[in-house]
Amino acid sequence: MFENRLKWLALLLAVTTVIVGARLAQLQIVRADEFRELSDSLLTRPQRYLLPVRGSITDREGRLLVEDRPASEVCVHYAVLSGKSEGLLRAFARSLRRRGDVPGDQPLDETTSELRHGVGQTWTRLAELTGVPAAELLERAERICRRVERIRAVLSERGLEGPIREETMFHALVDGVDERTALRVREALERYPWIDVVPAARRVAHDADALVHVLGRVGPVTAEAIERDPLGDDPLRGLVPEGRCGVTGIERTADTVLRGARGYERRDLRGRLLERVEPVRGQDVRLTIDADLQKRVLAILKPAVDASAHPAGGSAVVIDVASGDVLALASYPTYAYGATAEDFARLRSETRWLPLRFRAVSDAFPPGSTCKAITLVGGLSDGVIRPGDRIHCRGAFLPGRPTQFRCWIYNQYGITHDSELPEGQRGEDAIRNSCNIYFYEVGRRLGAERLCDWFDAFGFGRPQGTGLIEESPGIVPHERWLRQVQGRGHTPSDAWNYAIGQGEVTATPLQAANVAAAVARGRWEPVHVARLPGGEPLLAPAGPAQPFDETALRALRSGMWRVVNERGGTANKHAPLSSPDYELCGKTGSAQVAPRVISTRYVFEWPDGLRETVEARTEAEARARFGPAHIRLIGTRAAQRFPVLGEEGRLPAHAWFIGYTQLKATPRGAAPRGKSYAIAVLIEFGGSGGSVASPVARQIADLLVGGPAVGLDTQAGVEALSYAATEGATP
Repeated sequence: MFENRLKWLALLLAVTTVIVGARLAQLQIVRADEFRELSDSLLTRPQRYLLPVRGSITDREGRLLVEDRPASEVCVHYAVLSGKSEGLLRAFARSLRRRGDVPGDQPLDETTSELRHGVGQTWTRLAELTGVPAAELLERAERICRRVERIRAVLSERGLEGPIREETMFHALVDGVDERTALRVREALERYPWIDVVPAARRVAHDADALVHVLGRVGPVTAEAIERDPLGDDPLRGLVPEGRCGVTGIERTADTVLRGARGYERRDLRGRLLERVEPVRGQDVRLTIDADLQKRVLAILKPAVDASAHPAGGSAVVIDVASGDVLALASYPTYAYGATAEDFARLRSETRWLPLRFRAVSDAFPPGSTCKAITLVGGLSDGVIRPGDRIHCRGAFLPGRPTQFRCWIYNQYGITHDSELPEGQRGEDAIRNSCNIYFYEVGRRLGAERLCDWFDAFGFGRPQGTGLIEESPGIVPHERWLRQVQGRGHTPSDAWNYAIGQGEVTATPLQAANVAAAVARGRWEPVHVARLPGGEPLLAPAGPAQPFDETALRALRSGMWRVVNERGGTANKHAPLSSPDYELCGKTGSAQVAPRVISTRYVFEWPDGLRETVEARTEAEARARFGPAHIRLIGTRAAQRFPVLGEEGRLPAHAWFIGYTQLKATPRGAAPRGKSYAIAVLIEFGGSGGSVASPVARQIADLLVGGPAVGLDTQAGVEALSYAATEGATP
């Protein structure tokens, strides 16, 4: 009985063994190809992102300024870019053999060796096909690798170790590739699986040179950009190394709006699509700036700068008083929107004209006598002076010291404002005459620290709401700032200097224009430079501002009307409008400044201690004299300045004008009626604000309120505004 059971058990085991063996034979031999294909399909390539079309930028009238146009990017896997491709090549070799793209009996090592040889040819072949020199391709590859390494370092500092996503991805090496080139690359490099050609876009400008500083540019994503990205936690909107982002100007300010959302696709090793999510186009952004007005303002500004005593640049800003919209934000000279790397190298070395500088918002200058508008409002509001109080101008502020703290009229003509008004001047008289002595006295009564408080109230010392990375806050020299920077507190003379816009106080042309807007509307408000498609501001507006004292403003506005429209006003000869309905109210200024350094003596030291001095415009230019040699910079000093000092070492002066338009029916001193535009004009080293800057403001104002049209007649005129178009010649 027991033996029978053993026989049946043995038979059962034998049958089971046969069945299992047969099944294994079926799986491993009969259906081997089917399961090999299934295993291949389960292995996917790294997820590839699909970059979105970036939103367009238009001007306030809807004129297209920049947009994305379809193009392609030639991408290379990071393992090849970094030179760590052995593992990747073996994986590609196995995939090629499974797909039958290489003979089945070819050893894996031989296939890998062939791929390795192809990697060595990558740079030469890409250079031939795309027209980008191999050296440039290698340099780009190094930049990508440095970006990825910085990302790895940042993550490592946060305690995240191991491989990172960017090391498993394809990275764009050549962007903006046209359709024909993209097809050539695909066909020629089909057997190079570490190269991919993907749909992308290139940024195209439309007649945008006049707005090049405002628009800014788009560039490769950096580790620093990723670290500060407000959308960094969003897997499809956060920045990634192979993407683009705004680097300067509105492109950067509005980057989170313009960039859109990436899509992605997953494919198996045979290239079959497993999943695809389409990218989402970025939103458009509309500038508050009128592109046509911007060009016309530049056309007015250019000849005024070029004809000034010491041509070196200038700026003009226009603000709609009611809305706070910036209508023109002009910096001269400008340069070509599509400037190449070689152009930028040349533009950076131009130290007199500084064409890359966004003067309207980034350069802070002493505001000169335009600052007297703030001093008067501060003095009247604080009660240290009343509208009817009179102060005598005797030429010099300090008794017994006639060579110091003098009035400009005494410097130029040897007379005083008492000659015209023996009874002394009221506040509006002093604005009309720009009397230094009056404002020295008001400054003395207010004190330096209280003056600084009033500068704060009118928007100095802080950005104006543009969100532009280039925007400088300027300087409000509170005592705490002086102690930190100069190691001293306020002195009585600081108040005298600040009251007339000299000393350490500085402001940008945009800030100066917004002072004029604040005077016109009765309160300071932030400005707007861009809006979303629905019309709402790009940046959230600040809370309501505290209105200024209307009695003080009436005195100031009355004085500013007299500056332009009354005989004897500092701008009366050059600024009255030709419009039958509108008039200009304003304040002139001439701010003394040190000449600009245009070349520097650089002192270098060799490893053996030998020192050499080189005069050059930039450090890069100086170092180029020594080639790649290792040499250390140990000191610098100014070599040449522009302009040369005048007689008796007299400093040059920037020419200023700030003002606003109003209907002629506006009662004297009242808030302006009709279309009110605030204007600021700065001519660097131009000298007199009344004779140099105010004519520019008049032409701009006439343009705004319907006076004689002044602008560009031909496209050649547009190109004349571009510094890059002049091949470095003096504009």
